[in-house]
Amino acid sequence: MFRNGYGRCVAILVWAWCASLSWSDRAQATDYFLTIGGGYNRTGNQASLEANVVFFQQVLRDRHQGPRRHVIYFADGHDPAADLQVLAEKPAKNELPATEVIASLHRRRGQEHVTYRNHRVDEIAGALDPALIRGQFESLAKTVQTGDRLIVYVTAHGSAGPQDDPFNTTIDCWNERKITAREFTELLNLFPREVPVVMVMAQCYCGGFGHTIFQGLDETRGLAPQLRAGFFAQQHNLPAAGCRPDIEHDEEFSSYFWGALAGRSRNGVPIADCDVDGNGVISFAEAYAYAVVAGETIDIPLRTSEVFLRKYSRSGPAGESPSVAETETPRPANPASGDDAEGEDKPREAPAQTKAATVVLTGTLQDYVDRSRPVSGRIVKKLSETLGFKLQDDVSTVVSAADELRRAGRGAGRGRPGFGGGRRGGGGRREFLRQITEKWPELGDPRRWEESALLKPENQQTLLAELQQLPGWKAFDERRQQMEAAGNQSSQQELRGVKFRRLLNTLEAIQLERDLPGCASAEIVERYRQLLTLEESAFTSGESR
Repeated sequence: MFRNGYGRCVAILVWAWCASLSWSDRAQATDYFLTIGGGYNRTGNQASLEANVVFFQQVLRDRHQGPRRHVIYFADGHDPAADLQVLAEKPAKNELPATEVIASLHRRRGQEHVTYRNHRVDEIAGALDPALIRGQFESLAKTVQTGDRLIVYVTAHGSAGPQDDPFNTTIDCWNERKITAREFTELLNLFPREVPVVMVMAQCYCGGFGHTIFQGLDETRGLAPQLRAGFFAQQHNLPAAGCRPDIEHDEEFSSYFWGALAGRSRNGVPIADCDVDGNGVISFAEAYAYAVVAGETIDIPLRTSEVFLRKYSRSGPAGESPSVAETETPRPANPASGDDAEGEDKPREAPAQTKAATVVLTGTLQDYVDRSRPVSGRIVKKLSETLGFKLQDDVSTVVSAADELRRAGRGAGRGRPGFGGGRRGGGGRREFLRQITEKWPELGDPRRWEESALLKPENQQTLLAELQQLPGWKAFDERRQQMEAAGNQSSQQELRGVKFRRLLNTLEAIQLERDLPGCASAEIVERYRQLLTLEESAFTSGESR
């Protein structure tokens, strides 16, 4: 449809008209928040997930001043059973020094002690149940009006997509059930196209949900009629950070994201300087920028505008890129059917995905800052500074440094020494354990050593002194310290590599954005502009950008 120039002009006008209706009505509109949180069972329902939801509730109370409705589905819902894994109190390591030594010899060093209690998330609608969530989507779809927004926050676990459908990743729900990205796309199809959707997701492999901007999760079918913006903790093929039985460590994507809007971290540490353009309002995109530059995790965040650009920019000579209208199929008569007639998440032939284009980066870092939007420029500035680059440096220097770090990481992984490897019996571990077993047989028993009376608190210092007198102590202790230092160095190197990837992804997105008008139709360029407007929209209804 719309194969001629007149039709394309009509398509542009229709999209612009719909967008103007949505944004002009924002002052009177309602934001519908849907929080999907918790684990797949109690062993996967860590306290950090509860803390994330409670923090988000507080952010809404403190920072969202407009009309809103918030619906929460969490873990086992209203069941009073102990469903939440929390860190149990235990003696400090320095109170049990001998136990720590024996535990390390039995490869049990550093284990967390956990216990369980009922979750304390207030005002929930029910359990993390796909059927309940689908029912809520159906109900909301009948309630929303033009100008309203649907904002979905997911703090849960996720699983990778199958090899032949890699973007069809999942939200893992209670009792081992799942919502796939394709099923989620069908739920979004229930809503009128005039109601935009914003997603903030922190589960493993959540980047697959970035493809919900396409019909049926299939980029070959073109863009979905509805505007959908998303901010994701991690790429579609990587696990994310953050699920822990303790709440002291709040280093995870959504805590950074909501913390930017709140002005403080989940644990109360002040956060400032997130208003990139200085207009007095922190947008979703600005919160995302803070999460990207401040995140001290393994995550490589992703947003929908990047997914869009990797599909449509440099996809061919000017005029060959499909238009929105040409790739769009009519909305089904029965909205519950979604955009797949069968409405099932059955095995299917792998959709043809656009091959990742090689993005040529030329110029200085400052050149990319100058040609970028403020949010992308902030990411480039901050990550360049963190990685030790100046804005006057050529981008090729960054690429070379990233390649060198990657090669060094591969080399470090070969033949890495450890307590259990090598011809010399694990750096003295086995010999030292043999000596201990000869003197105290119960401490050498791999299954029952923890039951020994020698490990009572009152015996710790005496036993440690005797352990230090054994011939194998020196070699064992030196090797233990070396391994600890090597582990810390490896973690820092991994984190540095992650920050390189974040920087390079941003530079590539800036380049692709610049190239888009030269290789995409006018409809695609206009749709990209609308997507950016949604990504850069304010958290609170009625606040203008």
